[in-house]
Amino acid sequence: MDIVHTSIELNIVNAPQIAAVCRLSLQAKVSGVKTLRLDLENLTATEVLYNDVMPLLFSQNGPTLSINLPVLQQGQTNEVKIKYSGTPKTDASGWGGVYNQSGYTYNLGVGFAADPHSFGRAWFPCFDNFVERSTFEVTVTAPAAKPSFCNGYLANETIANGQNIRTWKIDQPIPAYLACFAAGPYTSWKRTMTGVNGPIPVDIAAAASDTNKVRNTFKNLQKAVEAYEHWYGPYRWNKIGYSLVPFNSGAMEHATNIAIMRSAIDGSLGFETLWAHELSHHWWGDLATCSTAEDMWLNEGWASYSEHLFTEWVYGRQKYIEAVRDNFLTVLQSAHVNEGGYLAVSGIPHSITYGDHVYHKGAVVAHNLRAYLGDSLFRVGLREAMETTQFTDWSSADFRDKLTAATGRDMTAFFENWVFEGGFPHFSVDSFQLEFSPIDAPTRCRIFVKQKLRGTTKFHQNVPLEFTFVDQSHQRQHRSTVVSGENSEVVFEFAAWSGFIPKYVWVNTNMLLTLARSEQERVVKTTGPQSFSLAKFSVNATIVPDSALIRVEHNFVMPDTEGAANPLNFKLSNRYWTVAGDMPSGFVASATVFYDGRGQVDQLDTELFAQTSPSEDSVLLAWRPAPGQPWQEYPTYLKNKLSSPTDRYGSIRIDNLRLGQYAIAKGKSTVPTNEPTRGYMELTISPNPTDSAIQLTAPEPFDRILLMNTEGKKIREWSLQRVTSTTIDVKDVPAGSYWLVALGKAQHGAAGIIVQH
Repeated sequence: MDIVHTSIELNIVNAPQIAAVCRLSLQAKVSGVKTLRLDLENLTATEVLYNDVMPLLFSQNGPTLSINLPVLQQGQTNEVKIKYSGTPKTDASGWGGVYNQSGYTYNLGVGFAADPHSFGRAWFPCFDNFVERSTFEVTVTAPAAKPSFCNGYLANETIANGQNIRTWKIDQPIPAYLACFAAGPYTSWKRTMTGVNGPIPVDIAAAASDTNKVRNTFKNLQKAVEAYEHWYGPYRWNKIGYSLVPFNSGAMEHATNIAIMRSAIDGSLGFETLWAHELSHHWWGDLATCSTAEDMWLNEGWASYSEHLFTEWVYGRQKYIEAVRDNFLTVLQSAHVNEGGYLAVSGIPHSITYGDHVYHKGAVVAHNLRAYLGDSLFRVGLREAMETTQFTDWSSADFRDKLTAATGRDMTAFFENWVFEGGFPHFSVDSFQLEFSPIDAPTRCRIFVKQKLRGTTKFHQNVPLEFTFVDQSHQRQHRSTVVSGENSEVVFEFAAWSGFIPKYVWVNTNMLLTLARSEQERVVKTTGPQSFSLAKFSVNATIVPDSALIRVEHNFVMPDTEGAANPLNFKLSNRYWTVAGDMPSGFVASATVFYDGRGQVDQLDTELFAQTSPSEDSVLLAWRPAPGQPWQEYPTYLKNKLSSPTDRYGSIRIDNLRLGQYAIAKGKSTVPTNEPTRGYMELTISPNPTDSAIQLTAPEPFDRILLMNTEGKKIREWSLQRVTSTTIDVKDVPAGSYWLVALGKAQHGAAGIIVQH
C-alpha cells in the first residue's frame, strides 16, 4: 500500500488528551491486499470507516493498528477514516513525541529511544518510517489564544466559541516523522527571503514578547539561504518556518515548520548555528531522506557540516577552519570512547543513531569529500545528487553512485575509506630530497610520504594530499597530488627563475583534510610563555635573538618502533609530537607536555599504564632529531608526577627545546636528572569548586604557586614569601578545571580545582 495523502483533524482543547480523525488516501501497489497495518502508539482507535461509509473491523496490538480491508486490486485508490483519542506518548528518552507544557502543545517527530526512531505514530496512524511519503492536510482545533502552526501554508482559519481552528496544507510529500503541529500563545513573525527560484516566505511562530529576539537571532537567515542554495541547489519548499517551543534540548526539522527551543532564540547570535543546522535539513533529511536509520549521517552529519558552510559564508574561511578543527578534535579524541569504538558513519547501531559518529564524524566526512572533489566539483556533485533525489530517499551507496555520475570521479575509494570504514589516516613526510639541475632547469623536490592509521587497518587510497613548501625566508607555496597506501613517493618541480628552494616540507597545513593530528604554528618574537594548546604543548622562550618559526604537531598515531628505530626497546605511547620550524642561533626555550594514562581505550597514554603497572617511575621522554633516526632518551628534562606517583598523570618539562620528534615512553632511564628534586606534599584546598577565591594550605612552606589548565598551559603565577597558607583569587579565571601547583625549596604539591561562575 502507498499512502498518497494524509488528512488529520486534531482537537487539543483538552490537552494533554487529544481527539482526532485521520483520513488516509491509499493506493494498492499489488493486487489482493486484504489487511492494512498502521503504526499508532499509546492512542486508542474507536472507529474505522472505508470511503467514509463502510465500517471496517480492526484490532490494536501494542503500537500496531490492523484493519481488515475489502480485497483491493493493484492501482486501486480508496480512503480509510480512523477515529482515535487518548494521551499521546512522550519518548522514553525525553526527546520525541507530544508535549504539553507551559501553555504550549507540540510534537517532535523523532524519538531517540523509540524503535523505529521515526515517531509520527505518537499522534496519528501512519506508516512510520523514513521512506513512505505523502502530502498532508492538518486541521488543529485549539483554544482561541493558542493558534496552531503546521507544515506548509495556512489554508483556512476560523475563530469562534473560544476556539481557533486552522487548516494547514503541504503539497510536497514528506515522511510521517516530518509532519508536525505546535500550538501556543503565538503571533506570526513574517518576512520574505530572496531565493534563486523567487521569494521565499518566512513565518516564525513566537510569543509577542519574543519577536524582537527573533529578529536579532535570525539576522543572518538570508545569508544561510544563499549559502545552502549555492552548494545544494534551490530551496524547494513553500515557506521557511520555525515554531518556538519550551523545550531545552535542541530542535526538530519538521518540514517548513521547525520546532526550536525557545531559549535559543534569545536575541543573540549564540545559537545561530542551531537554526542554520535545522534549515539545512530542508535539503539533507527533508528533501533527500536517509532510507534507513543506519545511514542517518546523510541527514544529521550533513546538517552538522552545513553549520560549517554557513559559518564560512557569513564569517569567512578562517572561522570555517576553526569550526571544522574543533569538531574534528572532539571526534578524534572522544567519539570512539563514548560509542564503543572507531565506527563507520554508515551502518550505525540503533542505540547511537543520534550520536557523535553520526553528527560530528558525519560532518568530518563531508569536509573531506570537499577536499577530494575540490570546491567546483563538490558543488556540482551535491547539487546534481540532490536534484535527482528530491522528495525521496537514498542510501550511502546511492549517494556514492550519484556523486560519481555527476562529477565523473570514481568515489569508490573515498566511500570505502571514509563512509564504510571507521578510524582515521595520518600522513607525514618521512624525508625529502632536493635535486638540483643545470642552470635554468627546475629544482626537483622528491618527497617520501608515510601513511599511518588510527582505529583502522585499511590504508586510504587515492587521497588528494596538499604539501606546504617553506623556504629560507619563510615564504610558502602549496602543491597537491594524489597518494595511496602506506608509502608514497611524489616529485614536485620549482622553476629556477622563481628562486624558490624549499627548506621544509609539511603536510596538510591548511587542513583541507582531517588527519589524525592536531597542530599549531607560531612565530615567537618575544620571551615568555607561548601556548600551543591545540597541540597539547606549551613553550616558554627565555632568549629570543631573532624571530623563531615553531610548528608543533600532536600526532594521534603510534611512533615508529620497529627495527633500528627503537634500539633501547622503549615502550612508546601511541602518540608523539613533531616540533619543526626555524629556531635561530642562540634561541633558548623550554617546553611542557603532560602524560596522561587516566583515560579509556586508547586515549592519550592509557596503554602505557596497564592496570597492573600504574607506576610512573619508569616514565621517560623519548626524542629523535628526525624520522628514520633511532629513539633516544632526551638528555635534559624534568619529570613531575604532580599529585601522586601512581595516578598515571604528570608533566614533563623539556629543557633546551630542540627540533625533532618527542614521545612519552617507559623504559630504563639513563638521564640522572629526570626526576624533580622536590619531594611531594599534600595540599588542602577549600572551597572546591569555587567561584571567587580558594584557601590553600600545605604542611611545608612554599614560595611559588602555578595555576595550570589541563592542557599544561600556565594560566597564572604567584610569588610569595615562604608561607604555609594563602588565599588565591580566581574570580576572573574562566570557568573550568585546573591544576594548582605549590612549589617550595624541597617540596611540591598539586591539586585539581574547579572554577565555576
